[in-house]
Amino acid sequence: MSLPSPSAALPPVSAEFWLPHVAAHLPDGILLVDAAGCVQFLNESYCRLWGLAEGAAYWTGQPADRLRAVVQTMVAESEAFRRRTESWRADGEPDPRYPVALADGRWLELDFVPLQVPAAGLLVYVRDVTERHRAEAKLAEQRRFYESVLNEIPSQIAVFRPDGRYLFLNAQAVPDAGARAALLDQFVDAYVAHQGWQADIAAARRAHFRRAVAELRPQSWQETTPENDGPPRHYLRHYQPVRDAAGALQYVIGYGTDITARVAAEEAVQASEARLREQQQFMQQLLDTTRSVVYVRDPDGDILFANPAMRELQTQMGATEELPEPLQDQRLQELASYAALDARVLATGQTLDAEDLLTMPDGSARWFYTVKSPLPRCGASPHVLGVSTDITALKQAQITLMGSEKRYRDLMQYAQALICTYDLQGTVLSANPALSRLLDRPETELLGCSVSQFMLPEDQPHFDAYLAQMAREGEAQGVLRVRPSGSAQVHHLLYHNFVMREHGQAPYIISHAHDITNRVLAEQQMKQAKEAAEAAAQARENFLANMSHEIRTPLNGVLGIAAQLGKTPLDARQQELLQVVQASGRHLLGVLNDVLDMAKISSGKLELVSESFDVCEMLYEAARPLFAQAQEKGIEVEAIRLHESCPNSWVVGDAHRLRQVILNLFSNAIKFTPPGGRITAGGYQVAETADTITVEFRFSDTGVGIPADKLAHIFDSFAQAQADTARRFGGTGLGLSISRALIEQMGGSLTVESTEGKGSTFAFAITLPRAAQAQAAVAASAAVGVGLQGMRLLLVEDNETNRLLARMILEDWGVELDEAEDGEQGVALAAAADYDAILMDIQMPGLNGLQATAAIRALPDQRRASVPIVALTANAFESDTQQYLAAGMQACVAKPFDENELFQTLDRVLSIKRQTS
Repeated sequence: MSLPSPSAALPPVSAEFWLPHVAAHLPDGILLVDAAGCVQFLNESYCRLWGLAEGAAYWTGQPADRLRAVVQTMVAESEAFRRRTESWRADGEPDPRYPVALADGRWLELDFVPLQVPAAGLLVYVRDVTERHRAEAKLAEQRRFYESVLNEIPSQIAVFRPDGRYLFLNAQAVPDAGARAALLDQFVDAYVAHQGWQADIAAARRAHFRRAVAELRPQSWQETTPENDGPPRHYLRHYQPVRDAAGALQYVIGYGTDITARVAAEEAVQASEARLREQQQFMQQLLDTTRSVVYVRDPDGDILFANPAMRELQTQMGATEELPEPLQDQRLQELASYAALDARVLATGQTLDAEDLLTMPDGSARWFYTVKSPLPRCGASPHVLGVSTDITALKQAQITLMGSEKRYRDLMQYAQALICTYDLQGTVLSANPALSRLLDRPETELLGCSVSQFMLPEDQPHFDAYLAQMAREGEAQGVLRVRPSGSAQVHHLLYHNFVMREHGQAPYIISHAHDITNRVLAEQQMKQAKEAAEAAAQARENFLANMSHEIRTPLNGVLGIAAQLGKTPLDARQQELLQVVQASGRHLLGVLNDVLDMAKISSGKLELVSESFDVCEMLYEAARPLFAQAQEKGIEVEAIRLHESCPNSWVVGDAHRLRQVILNLFSNAIKFTPPGGRITAGGYQVAETADTITVEFRFSDTGVGIPADKLAHIFDSFAQAQADTARRFGGTGLGLSISRALIEQMGGSLTVESTEGKGSTFAFAITLPRAAQAQAAVAASAAVGVGLQGMRLLLVEDNETNRLLARMILEDWGVELDEAEDGEQGVALAAAADYDAILMDIQMPGLNGLQATAAIRALPDQRRASVPIVALTANAFESDTQQYLAAGMQACVAKPFDENELFQTLDRVLSIKRQTS
């Protein structure tokens, strides 16, 4: 056919003329609907694609709703199709590529285009996409197959773009499908955050990824990740770069194998790195990278798929008929076991696991842990997906462990410790021979018995509480008393028990004990001995207290009356006799005080007080009376005052006890130095800080000295250098023992250097806290009282001599004194009259001093109930003084008392009363 020449005159032809001709030859269907809803145009392809019985001419001009109603009957999901087409008219928006499934199995694709120019309407294109849809469905089925295989592999698998974004994650990596979808196209930081791990895990993965991309080489490392509900887990991680045919990086495959069980069983066995190999196909490469044996079998047992590890294993296995004859039967039994497990998986539809033994051609055995799962297939019988991990090393470790367990059982069998197990109801489950021998019952007879039947009757009611504690806390330790069958002997067992809880088993208790009966009996004997010693010590203390009271009470009268006698006119002979009486009384008081101090030291009840004082002045005042004594004996004394090396000597400590030590050492020097000898007594500051000063006191003499063999015992109680020392020089031998104990309690040490016939040097150094002079001055000024002239006092004292002495002293001071002979009379007088203070004896018949004080404090008249009370007591222990103060007394004066001490005490108590009132 020839075309007319261009120069030939042709009539003008419009586009409307060509439209039907062009539309008739189009393979796609076309439908044009006007604004009124009528069909303006459709071609035959439209009718053919929808399977309409009528042609295009029939439907031209017909209502579009009628055409839609006919078309709707051909759609598989007609109601959804109706709603979708109605929304086109309402929305007026284009809707391209809308897929429609027909009832006959074909698929159409529709484009809806709303028209506005030149007139409103709707244009619909229809295409047959059945073949394309079938190809896509087949591709999707193939993809699901491979993804199902990957999701069943017990390894975490991921695929990354070269920039590090996720292309794929299997179910082992992220079990939740929604979460997997959300992580696609994300970086590894999003995955780590989703797992709740630390950011350093993401940093490490990025570093490995960058190295894999930069070097185009596989990267392997071991990673430990935390778990919210358990211990950390360990993984062997790999990054495998994959290049295309041109050698460029296409993507990176990452996978991780959980090696927690292997790490725990083999204790730090390092998993060898797996090298990823380049593959051409995406899914095949993923399966090739795992070191686990992966395969797919059909119901007939034929292997449809095997990864490289499986193929390598098949090569190593060799054919059954090629094996040595003795191994062929073993191989056939193993293959039958594999097939039986496949059949069970297909029959139950469940995932099953097993430990498979595989005999190699050289006769060696390899063990595999195999997980088999049903692999569903669309429209076909399921296959079996198998994943096997070589656990030969683990199995060998288990065999070694079983040997260790046997040795442990042997250890229990022959151990001398008492070992048994019993349930949480106390029923014996097992017992070792040592326990059987102790209870005198065969092991078989112990099984099933209650532990409580071997306990003492008085202990049995507590056994249920013990079992409840074990169930609650899981551990207990203590001592259990048991009595063997037919025996009266009680054994004490020191036990440490634990509750064992194992999966699939009832909890039970492991008891491990030792027989400590001999130790318990020894401790009981020691306790009895200790109690006897404490009773003896208490008896001694009571004896000393009573002795002190019985001696101090008359001694108070002797020394007090002697002091009063000294105030009267006496001739020289009388003065001499009086001095003998006073010296003998003071000596007796000194001996008594030494004995009491030694008793306090022995019982650990010696207490120190803290007060501010000038240690230099204290040393001078304490030593001054002894200077005259030394001069009378013809001894030269060199005194070195502490002020020469310590300008600020105010400290806090026990001035009385420190004075006692100085007097003892100085008087000893005088006692043991003959006339014409020399004594050097001095104090030295040896160190200081902002808060403390350290001072040393040293007393050197040229006396008789101490033999070398006696130096080691010079500080022992009642020890003296020579047997006749007491007869020659006097003393009890307690002074140095007391002095050393006092110095050690102050934190120092008393030392001696001596040469027999040349003299001795005693020295000690102590560190004392500093005290401000202003504080000491205030304390000193507070001791100055208001005088006792005109004061009214009540004396409660059962001893007539002591009442006489107190009356003589107090009346000299201008005090108005009332007297009571016992506690009852004293309480009555205190309730009937107002007194400025009460002097209260402690040990009196009937109502003693403490009881009388309590009765006075309970008087209804608060003014009389609050009268100051001063204890006059022959009890010299510090604990007694604290007891009196706690009972409501204001002060305590020990008998025999010094007049000045009594005056100062009363003056201080009355001054405080006036200030508070």
